[in-house]
Amino acid sequence: MKKILPFITLLVGLYACAQVKGVTEDGNDVILFDDGTWKFVNESDAQTLEKIDENPAVFGKSKDQSALLKSSRLDAGLYYNPKKWRISSQAVGSHIEYFLRDKNAENPLFGFMTTEKLQITDLKSLKNLMLANIQRNVDFFRLKQSEYRTVNGLKVLYLRYAANVKGLDFEYGTYYYLTNSGYCAVVFYSAQSEFEKNSAAAEQFLNGIVKAEKQKPTEVIYTSPPPPMRPN
Repeated sequence: MKKILPFITLLVGLYACAQVKGVTEDGNDVILFDDGTWKFVNESDAQTLEKIDENPAVFGKSKDQSALLKSSRLDAGLYYNPKKWRISSQAVGSHIEYFLRDKNAENPLFGFMTTEKLQITDLKSLKNLMLANIQRNVDFFRLKQSEYRTVNGLKVLYLRYAANVKGLDFEYGTYYYLTNSGYCAVVFYSAQSEFEKNSAAAEQFLNGIVKAEKQKPTEVIYTSPPPPMRPN
């Protein structure tokens, strides 16, 4: 059961069980009862968290997404537009293989591909795991959309959510794809106030996710005679 934040009491009529209005840590209004049970005020909040819609459309990468980034851990990759995005060399996390920034400094848009070798049975289980992890690491969370999509022939889970991190409001669009060895996530995010007007860019970036043979380590083979050793 979700942790309830400080709440304002509200007396509603003369019921046998007093009702109290509260707010969950992800920002959804709930009604609390004396017997310890609760329910959402808005049924749509409960449905968004529990239900995953099925989008009948077929999605695919654009012609502009000509450069391929391959995972070194899983059979997954990301096509991106090299004219719009640049790859950052800054280390941002052990699971993030590629972090990209919009080349236009005045348009602060970000994206990354993360992979993890973790045995997950299905996308529904992955959703529950990801949401629980996200909520533990943010100050506010609200899930806006959850659906299955077909992207470049892959079945993926799409999540769109808003979160407050250290006083800053962000919005995220994410694709999750399961492989035999783990999962791949492609994430687009921006300031929450900028997300809607950049929704087309978000959609295009996410649609670059593909199945790709994992990148093999670069191997250097020297022929005889070997190169001279550098003096100490």
